[in-house]
Amino acid sequence: MLTLYKKEPDGKLLYAEYWIEEGQVVEHIGTVGHSGTTSKSDFIGVYRDEDEFKIDFLQRFTNQGYEQVSEQEGYMLLVQYPMKSMAGNKRDLWLKDKASEVLTSELGWNGLGFVDGHDMGKTANPVAQYALNIYCFVVDEKLGIQTIKRVLRETRLDHTRIKIASRELNSDGGYVLRHSAKKDLEFYV
Repeated sequence: MLTLYKKEPDGKLLYAEYWIEEGQVVEHIGTVGHSGTTSKSDFIGVYRDEDEFKIDFLQRFTNQGYEQVSEQEGYMLLVQYPMKSMAGNKRDLWLKDKASEVLTSELGWNGLGFVDGHDMGKTANPVAQYALNIYCFVVDEKLGIQTIKRVLRETRLDHTRIKIASRELNSDGGYVLRHSAKKDLEFYV
C-alpha cells in the first residue's frame, strides 16, 4: 500500500492511495476524514507489474502536489482500556482484536492512518494499574480522535471506558490525554 497526501489552500487534506487485492490494483482517493472513492483495475494489458503501476501512480499524483508523509509528520494516538490483571481476561483479548480490527478499517477507509500495534500490561502508575493500549498513527489529530470515539461508540466496544492520548511524532514530548470517557484526568502509559 502506498498513500500520498496533499494539503489544499483551505486547509483540507486530501489522500490518494493504492494497494493490490486479488490480482487487481485498488485506488482509493478522497478527503481525509471521509471514505472517498474506490476504483479497481487489472494489471494485464495496462501495466507489466506493480512497479510499473507505482511509477505511474506517483507521477500522476505528485504532478498534482501530492506527497508521501513521513511518519514523523503525524500523530500517535493511544487508545487505552483499563484491565484488572497483567495478562487480561478473555474479554480483554477479544477487545484487543475487535477494536484493532474496526480501527484499522475506519482509519484506513477515511484516509486518516492505521493501527500501529498494541500492548497489554502494567502502566507507569505507582499504584498497580493495568491497561490495553492500541496505538494508531494518524495524519490529523482532531479527526483521528473524533473517528476513534465515533467508531468505538457505534460498534459498542466499551467506548465508555476508554482514554485517548496523543503524541506529536516530530516532537520529543510524551503523550497528552485528549479524551477520558469517565472524566478521569489521571493518565499513565
